[in-house]
Amino acid sequence: MPLAAFAGQLHIHVTDETGRPVWTRVEVRGPGGKMYQAEGAIRDLMKKARGGAPYYLGSFVVQGDATVNVPDGHFTVIAEHGLEYERGQKEVDIRGARSVNISFHLRPWIRMRDRGWYSGDVHIHQPLKELPALAEAEDLNVNVLTNRNKQQMFREPWPVNPVMEVSLDHLMRLSAQDAAASSSGSVTRPARSVVRVLLLTSAEDERRGGSWILDGLRKPLALERESGWYPPGIVYVRQARAQREPGDVFPWFDIDMPIWWEVPVMMALETPDSLDILHNQFMQYGIDQSEYWGRPRDRVKFSGWRGFVDYSLGLYYRYLNLGFHVPPTAGTGSGVMPSPPGYNRVYSHLNGPLTIENWFRAIRDGHSFVTNGPMLFVHTSKSGTKITVSIEARAREPLESCEIVANGEILKRFMVKRGSLKFHGLYSFDASGHSWVAARCFLATRESIRLAHSTPVYLDGHWDARGDAQYFAAWINELIEQTQSDQNRFADEERAGRGGVLDRDQKHAAAGFRCARVSDEQRTQVLELYRRALKIYQAKAQ
Repeated sequence: MPLAAFAGQLHIHVTDETGRPVWTRVEVRGPGGKMYQAEGAIRDLMKKARGGAPYYLGSFVVQGDATVNVPDGHFTVIAEHGLEYERGQKEVDIRGARSVNISFHLRPWIRMRDRGWYSGDVHIHQPLKELPALAEAEDLNVNVLTNRNKQQMFREPWPVNPVMEVSLDHLMRLSAQDAAASSSGSVTRPARSVVRVLLLTSAEDERRGGSWILDGLRKPLALERESGWYPPGIVYVRQARAQREPGDVFPWFDIDMPIWWEVPVMMALETPDSLDILHNQFMQYGIDQSEYWGRPRDRVKFSGWRGFVDYSLGLYYRYLNLGFHVPPTAGTGSGVMPSPPGYNRVYSHLNGPLTIENWFRAIRDGHSFVTNGPMLFVHTSKSGTKITVSIEARAREPLESCEIVANGEILKRFMVKRGSLKFHGLYSFDASGHSWVAARCFLATRESIRLAHSTPVYLDGHWDARGDAQYFAAWINELIEQTQSDQNRFADEERAGRGGVLDRDQKHAAAGFRCARVSDEQRTQVLELYRRALKIYQAKAQ
């Protein structure tokens, strides 16, 4: 829009509870839903809202002050500072080249680190030079910066130190190729960043079978991907885990969502350290309910946003039923998906100082929960076979319900009083027929589905998981059938290492014969993995 079309200006000033200018995410919504942004501010350059409203893509991040040129009209201005702070919203009318000052004084409605809880997002793709400011804007303690499908990222030079401390409360995990930028000073740090710089390697192998996130690599991996299905991701997972020293948590293996085709295979053969159950398709302004490269769900049984959520959570519950004790995690994929870092987040409870190792160790040991809105505190007590679950939920938006879930069954649903921001409930049950229990709560929101979910508590009872085993056996049989019948599954990319897709003439040239031969060898290797996993589920189904 030409500058002359802007009739006025909005001067926005945002402070925190101390009165200091604070890094903040701002939305300026104008007539017809058009978004306006401040010049020079940090913006997400994604082009697609992926099934949600476009508000996040029109937002911007500044430290305390911003000036936005706007035309005549009515505007909604929103300022945010992460999940633990109140969300400021004001309405303003611009008429006749006016300049309007808008101030926000954001206060925390809860201060989780005062209770020993520290937040983190295990899946971020934002540029390194902007991520320190984004971490401050979202008040996010641990930021996992993940390299995505870059073959050069595991080669020398290799960073000596693993963690960059942005401030005393915000840690960032970095990758190898960002070491030089950080060391040279080209990384923009917020004004309050005063501590040392360390580095950490983290990477994502995302292809047709799944997305495997490898955190805290100790040395380079030989990533030579030839196609979407070969080499199988399990090769790189095993290379990463071979670097782990006894008693260490790194390298850590996280799966970014449960719907990928090869997740049942990976779960059986190389069980992950964590699984994102609040994953990147849970967005701030909507749910991306498509499966993309994942296994399609039954859209009659699992319809709409809530159906997608129930399907995704249900897959996790089936794995728990089968004895895979995998803690839940959360990640946004921010930079690839339209949500700010930390919209989906994990809270880990620490008794000691905040370090990367302590934070991940707390997840491993079951001292965590995931959320994109409410805060959830769960305690269990045992008397014989009787288990009593205590739930405390708090939120800045009205709660809708809180639930006790055991082996995928909702044992108790508490409907929260309309408009309430707090809930406390107790529920007791005979646990002799259950092997795990967890709690979850939902907000009464329309713009997305917002919830919190506890880590499971494992019980001594027996659950008949044969149906769950049969479910994944059928899944893998379908995967085997596709792999056998799809003649182009392993021959759709060059074997010479250039990674280019072969066109039709190339496929029928002399090199095509070699590709077909290599393709058959790869198919045989991948099918062998699938059949090994299938046998595990078949044994559990007996």
